[in-house]
Amino acid sequence: MVAAALTCGTIGAVSGALLLLASDGGPAISAIGVVVGIAAGAAFGHALWARRAWVLGTTALELQRGVIVQRAAWIPYYRIQQIDVERGPIERMAGLAQIVVRTAAATTDGTIHGLTPADAALIRQRLLDLAGVDDAV
Repeated sequence: MVAAALTCGTIGAVSGALLLLASDGGPAISAIGVVVGIAAGAAFGHALWARRAWVLGTTALELQRGVIVQRAAWIPYYRIQQIDVERGPIERMAGLAQIVVRTAAATTDGTIHGLTPADAALIRQRLLDLAGVDDAV
């Protein structure tokens, strides 16, 4: 959500600056461009977040995502080779983590976003049990 808001806010700021340079509308037009860009980014980011879902099914991890293009993926447990918990800088600031599930084929990898670190550790362990993958490094 934050990334979409920042992206659209930046686009809004650049558009506003271009409008300020290209028109006689003054700073009001550019301010409107920035506000509209940030609002559009926040709305799109929220829609992206609301359209993400995952389920630990009986035989596979089921993932759904997408606003404009909706995608559904099923990762069979027997194909799972590696399960990582990752925390980028923004996630650490927000107290969140994500689980990255990797298979032999890079196109079938999956990610579960927006988890607390404790929940991520529990879900990772449950996935390891379901997949029969050893936790040794």
